[in-house]
Amino acid sequence: MLNAISLCLILLAVITIVLGIVKIHEYPSKVAAARNHPQQQAILACSLLGLLIFPLWMFALLWAYGGVIGQPLPDPSGSAPEKSA
Repeated sequence: MLNAISLCLILLAVITIVLGIVKIHEYPSKVAAARNHPQQQAILACSLLGLLIFPLWMFALLWAYGGVIGQPLPDPSGSAPEKSA
């Protein structure tokens, strides 16, 4: 009887830890959704791949807080970019 209770408690702990890890890895996509990031689905895919390769999760978090990849950064002075002829 004691073995069955111990096994149930261990399984419950493992399930809780796994679900917690998955919940944490979904955080970058929630940040992207709150910031109306146009690449939300790509950030979600990258962050879930971070379950296998951890640096991808860190990259997804930075990506969610940052701008769109492939788009030039705005000029900090506020002036419009010059067009060359």
